[in-house]
Amino acid sequence: MVSSRLFLVLFFNSSSVAFTLVASNLPSRSHRGVQSTSKIYSGNGNLEGSLSSSILKKDLLSAIPSIPFGAPATNLTISQESLDGIQRIACNLELLTPLPPLSKSPKALQALDGDWQLVFSDASEITKISKLPLGFRLGPVFQCIDVNDGRFENQALIKHKLFILSGHTRVIADFFLAPLGEVNRIGVKNIGSRANVKFKKVIFSLRRFLLIPTFGKVRKTAIPNGPSEQKGVIPSIDITYLDNTMRISRGGDGSLFILTKYGQQIKKAMPMLPKEIVEQIAVNDAAPTYDASVDILPSGSRD
Repeated sequence: MVSSRLFLVLFFNSSSVAFTLVASNLPSRSHRGVQSTSKIYSGNGNLEGSLSSSILKKDLLSAIPSIPFGAPATNLTISQESLDGIQRIACNLELLTPLPPLSKSPKALQALDGDWQLVFSDASEITKISKLPLGFRLGPVFQCIDVNDGRFENQALIKHKLFILSGHTRVIADFFLAPLGEVNRIGVKNIGSRANVKFKKVIFSLRRFLLIPTFGKVRKTAIPNGPSEQKGVIPSIDITYLDNTMRISRGGDGSLFILTKYGQQIKKAMPMLPKEIVEQIAVNDAAPTYDASVDILPSGSRD
C-alpha cells in the first residue's frame, strides 16, 4: 500500500500549467533577470525555422543534459553552468520564432498540435517530482495537444528502480486562446500567443505491479486545486518559440518549459484518452484534491 500511494506524487496541479501548452511572443519582458528585446519573426512562416534558429536549437538540445529514465532536466538536477547556458540560448532562440502568434496563424496552430515531450523545466511543479523518494524515478513527461477539440493531456511516467511498480498520470484539461491584451501574474500582456487553461481532472493509473500488468484496472482520480483555482485566477501559459519540432513556453510566473516533437522524443506518448472515455471517469465533489505546490498526496481540502 505504501508503494502504490507513492505514485500519487505524480498528480500535477494547475497552478502554473507546467509544461503546458503555449507561452507568449512578447514585445518585451524579463524572465528572472534576463531581459528580452522585441520579437523577430524569422522567415515567412517556415515551420522549420531559419538557419540561425536551427543552429540555436541544436545548441539548446546539446546544452540540456540527459537524465536517467528519460525524465526532463530541471534546475535542481543539473549544474548552475548548464542552467545558465540553457536559459541564455532559450532567450536568444525566442527572438527568432518563425511563426506569428497563435491567434493570427493557422500554421502556428498546426505546429502546436500533436505530442510533445518535455526536456527541460524550472517550474516548481516539475522540480517537485523530479526527485522521488524510496527508489521511485520520474520517467518521460509528455504533453499531447488536440487543437481541433481544444484539449490536452499532460502525461508522466514513473518507475521503481527495482521494477517493483510502474504507473502514469494524465492531467486532463481544456484550453482556449486568451483575450488580446490580457495581463498575466507577472505583468506580461498577451499579444495573441497565450492559452488559458481549464484543468478538469487528474487520473493516476498503476500499470504494473511486480512485472504483472494491471491493464489500467487500478486507477485513482483527483481534482486539480492549485493556487490559481484557490485564488480564482485562470491558469495560462505563453508560447515564446514555436516551430515544427520545438516549443519554448513561459508559465504565468515566468517559469521556462522546453519541449520537442517527432524524432526528438526518447519514447512515444500514450494515445490521448477519447473524450467519451474521459467523461465516463467520474470526478465529483467527494473526490480528493491536489495542489502540487504543497501536496505530496491529494489533500482532500479546498481551503
